[in-house]
Amino acid sequence: MAVKRLLVTGGTGFVGRKVVKACRDGGFEVRSCSRSEGVDLREGDAFGQFLANVKPDSVIHCAAHVGGIGYVGEHAIEVFDDNLRIATGLMRGMRIAGVNTLLTVMPNCTYPGEKTIYREDEWWDGPIHESVLMYGLPRKTLWGLCKTYGAVTGLRSAHLIFPNMYGPGDHFDPVRSHALGALIAKIVSAKSAGEEHVELWGSGQPVREWMYVEDAADAIVRFVRHAQDDESVFEDHPIFNVGIAEGISIADLAELIREAAGWNGSFVFDRNRPDGASRKLLDGTRFNKRTGWTPATSLREGVKKTVQWYQTTQQRELSHAH
Repeated sequence: MAVKRLLVTGGTGFVGRKVVKACRDGGFEVRSCSRSEGVDLREGDAFGQFLANVKPDSVIHCAAHVGGIGYVGEHAIEVFDDNLRIATGLMRGMRIAGVNTLLTVMPNCTYPGEKTIYREDEWWDGPIHESVLMYGLPRKTLWGLCKTYGAVTGLRSAHLIFPNMYGPGDHFDPVRSHALGALIAKIVSAKSAGEEHVELWGSGQPVREWMYVEDAADAIVRFVRHAQDDESVFEDHPIFNVGIAEGISIADLAELIREAAGWNGSFVFDRNRPDGASRKLLDGTRFNKRTGWTPATSLREGVKKTVQWYQTTQQRELSHAH
């Protein structure tokens, strides 16, 4: 199927902005929609009218109400409710507009909490970890909606599951951010203030896989191109892990950030804070065989780029404040 025009939901967000750019650089005509652009996916009828005007060949769904484990815990009802309404509004809008091809960006927390290496055929083999249930469950519900709409309307969908993403432009708030962004903010702040200690939430032992956001956007474009040549990739609403099953502990990640930031202090672990699942690694063999994609940016290189961007941004904001 020839794809010329794409719509990216959440196109002004951290991931969405990179996806919009990567798709445009890849030669596609791209439109973005987000609440900041006046389009609220939670309102399905209005979204359907917008979609009917845009007439995209396919939708890439990046929109979500998301945050780190602390933020999700503190805003559990809002996170659950918003993501469920986003899912139902997306589906209703696509049905109204008659748009029948969807690619979603899924979080790895949709996997069972007791798994350590995530494989696609085990996606349903247990409950989501309690610490991220309020985010993971409504996101996983979107797959069920796609399956249901597919049987009734002919909707075709595929779902790419990513590790935690990071990079320039991410959230860098100690509560809202994922661990990597929060650590960068804490460590750079400690260096600027001359502080000797930084507190880390939990034990520091959980292992996570991280993906530089530009690599993730490249993977999405690679999939869109692959789907043009092989429409069977949408059969039965498949999921594909986009990852390489290589992780790092939170403690070692903090050391990597400390090195990139040039800070010489030490870490204190607050073990009263939740760790979440012990290990989250994505086996991306299936996606690699389909598309030939592998990430271009090592974690060390990506962390260095992100820290440098954050330091430059902070310096710019301070100079403007004065």
